[in-house]
Parts: sequence; C-alpha cells; structure tokens
Amino acid sequence: MRLGVVGGTFDPVHVGHLAMAEAAADCAALERVLLVVAARPPHRPTAASARDRLEMCRLAAAGHPRLEVSDLELRRPGPSYTADTLAELTSGHPGDELYLVLGWDAARELRSWHRPQQVLRLARLVVVARPGYGSPEPAELAAAGIDPGRTSVCPARTPEVDSTELRRAVCSGRELAGLLHPAVEAYIRQHHLYACGPQDQRVSSGR
Repeated sequence: MRLGVVGGTFDPVHVGHLAMAEAAADCAALERVLLVVAARPPHRPTAASARDRLEMCRLAAAGHPRLEVSDLELRRPGPSYTADTLAELTSGHPGDELYLVLGWDAARELRSWHRPQQVLRLARLVVVARPGYGSPEPAELAAAGIDPGRTSVCPARTPEVDSTELRRAVCSGRELAGLLHPAVEAYIRQHHLYACGPQDQRVSSGR
C-alpha cells in the first residue's frame, strides 16, 4: 500500500490540512493518508490538549475515505519526532511504501529536523505547493537536501489558512465559516477551546 503521512499539531485542524492531504493522495496515487497528531511537538507549545486535537482530527476526517487519524504519537513517550514515527510505521506496516507529505514551506527546512537523513531514508516525500511559496524545481529540492528522484511535487492550490489566526478568530468571536469543518467548529465551541485570556481580551478589544 502507498501510505501517506501528514504530521502536525492540528491546533486546530482546518480545511487547508485536509486539502493538502487530499491533494497529495491525488498527486502521488496514495491509497491512504494518515493524519498523525503530534502529542509533544519539540519546537512549539500547543493551545489545545493532544486528546482534543485528536478528536478534532477525527471529526474533520469523517467523510474522507482516504484519510485516517492516528494516535501513534500520543501512545509514545517523549518528544514527537517524525523520524521516530516513520520508524514505528515502517515496523508496523512492513509491506507499505511510506510517503511523507509536506508543504514546500516545511520541506525546505527539513535539514533542521531531528535526524533528517533517517526521515528521507524511511519515506519518499510528497511536496505540496503552499501559498506564497509555490512549487519547487528539482534544483531547489536538491539545494534543500532532498532527492528529486524520491520526491513527488504536487502543484495543486490549497487554501491559505493559518491555525494561529484561527485561534485568534475564536478568541475575538470572528466568523469561522469555510475555514473549519462544521463539526470541528462545534467541538471548539462546546469545549471552550482557544478562549481568550485577560491579555488576549485587551488585544482583541483594541486597548
């Protein structure tokens, strides 16, 4: 099986994440794409708990037959490194060919990751164009330390949505329609995720 892997904090998961996963599946003929929720991302804090982010991903993936949500990183102690996740998937899916799906904005920083050579050895890459970054040429991939021969470039346009801005929108009560799956928005409201703290309220009120 050609198995795609989209990792992230998904804080919250939005239409851009889903569009990237579906675009990668189309471009690289992936039979299934895992949304792997980072439990303890090493370089950034999360606003929502890992369990809440996992549940939001499950709600968002409903109705997308090729997408599946994985709690693999929630079941593993320590920082959520992609190299460890790919190693675990390789062991658990010995007959599958792994494809790591990345936006070009993230892929061009791959050298700075934890054990990048192991990442590139365990999985082929699917690099999806991102707003403001476009699609890489082979020379650009090579300059980023990525083998063009083991990389599928997907030029499909995906929505420009930013999780940080979404959290600010929830805090300030702005409209979210079209940016989140309706069930995800309902979950955020029901569980009071991304509510403003005192400092956020001062900022959003302009004082």
